[in-house]
Amino acid sequence: MSEKILIDSGLSKEQAKIYLFLLENGLAPAKIIASRTGIGRALAYKVLEQLLELGLAEKREDIGKVALFFPAHPKRLKELLAARAEKTTEAVQALEEASGQFSSLFNLLSGKPNVQFYEGVDGLHNVYNDILDVGQDISVISSPIKENRTEVLHIIREQIEKQAAQNIKTKAITPIGGEQKVATPITEDEKYLITRKEVPAEKLNIPAQIIIYGDKVAITNFKEGLITVVMESKYIRETFEKMFEYIWEKS
Repeated sequence: MSEKILIDSGLSKEQAKIYLFLLENGLAPAKIIASRTGIGRALAYKVLEQLLELGLAEKREDIGKVALFFPAHPKRLKELLAARAEKTTEAVQALEEASGQFSSLFNLLSGKPNVQFYEGVDGLHNVYNDILDVGQDISVISSPIKENRTEVLHIIREQIEKQAAQNIKTKAITPIGGEQKVATPITEDEKYLITRKEVPAEKLNIPAQIIIYGDKVAITNFKEGLITVVMESKYIRETFEKMFEYIWEKS
């Protein structure tokens, strides 16, 4: 077995050298292992402990006065590789989920707005979870949602309840009329910390919901599937906030 294969499997050079020695020679004390592999005794002891922790070696103290070391079956290498691959997959997934936040931090340094795109219900959940993480009051211009979008209405209803539980207040401009549905009864606005202004749907029948929170603006298109765009920029947020306040005052 080549040392290179062992190293490519994730072992260090010294780990590979000692494991290969054990495979070729069987039971051996640390002193002999160090001498035959050309690795200093102190380092050899350290590497043997590492191999024990990895499950690639066994320590025998029942044969004589000196502890002996024996290699584990090479299938253990496959198990370690599989576990490492699983961790890598989980790490990639976690990085994917956090990449937007990391990009935001970088873009704040460079002065560039951060723009993220999400699709489907998961994207909507990402935005709503971010609102809860930011924890600041929000402004919303609702998009008319028809009765057959029960899943979306349920998600929005749950979000409103979570926001109220975190004392997040909402200013909402809501188009009313036609087939549109409101996620929670307007009569319960006070319960959910919502201050609302109603406008005729024919005057503000926008196809996308707008949420302003923190230094972000989230726009969700309910007409073409379910696509959400999140822009993080103080100036973009200020622009939408002023537009919101203008509509609010005129409503």
